[in-house]
Amino acid sequence: MDPNKYAKRAKFKSLPLDFQYQDAAGYESNWDYIKNTFSNYHFDKWQFDEEGDWFDVLGRFELAPNMEDILKTMEEESKKVGWHDLTTMAVHPGFPGGQSPLHNLEEYDRRASGIAGEFTQIVPEPAMCEIPEIQNLATYWKMKRLRTRIHVQMPGQTFIQHIDKLWHRNPADPTKVLRIMVALKDYEPGQIITYGNAIYTRWKAGDVSTFDTLNVPHASVNLSRTPRPFLIITGVRTEETDEILSKSNEGTLHRV
Repeated sequence: MDPNKYAKRAKFKSLPLDFQYQDAAGYESNWDYIKNTFSNYHFDKWQFDEEGDWFDVLGRFELAPNMEDILKTMEEESKKVGWHDLTTMAVHPGFPGGQSPLHNLEEYDRRASGIAGEFTQIVPEPAMCEIPEIQNLATYWKMKRLRTRIHVQMPGQTFIQHIDKLWHRNPADPTKVLRIMVALKDYEPGQIITYGNAIYTRWKAGDVSTFDTLNVPHASVNLSRTPRPFLIITGVRTEETDEILSKSNEGTLHRV
């Protein structure tokens, strides 16, 4: 994969160093603000998107033999906190003070969508610090300002369409921010992720993917009978990161 593939279509190559979404004043909806201000996605619901357009599969990891046991613990841990809780309790990673400055706009979208429950359950970073089998998957990518968490989407949970807000992680060059997704269990029928108009399913445990966080709207739903755990790795690319990415494609086997 070309490490700068997504950067080429970014609206902003740099932002003020104190950027915290100050220009959202006047918006009620987080979706409207992010879509109108930052995204270069086409937003044509009839246009066909596919793998390689707005998301890419980067190969796979051979997961540790004891990963199944680790996941049992992580799934129990995830029941303690959900996505909405992170901001409500002001413990959201990546934002000063632990709360998104767009919290009120996010709540507006939540009410407007009619979603009453959690989008997904979360295993926050502190719960994974002492688990090398998880940490090694994250540090492998040689990123700076590394943040990790596990999303455990329970049966029936839906994460409505949204565009990630990661520009504040590196405002000097937001195109350097990278988000990696690692499937920790095999896909089960009914587990779906969408990137724009593309549908991603049928992943295997260890499969690695990434997507154009600056532009593409994405969503997920778990209509199966089992939890769907993904490791979410976010950081700022380095030269070492770009070297790994440049050698990664759907058939790459990553070893830790």
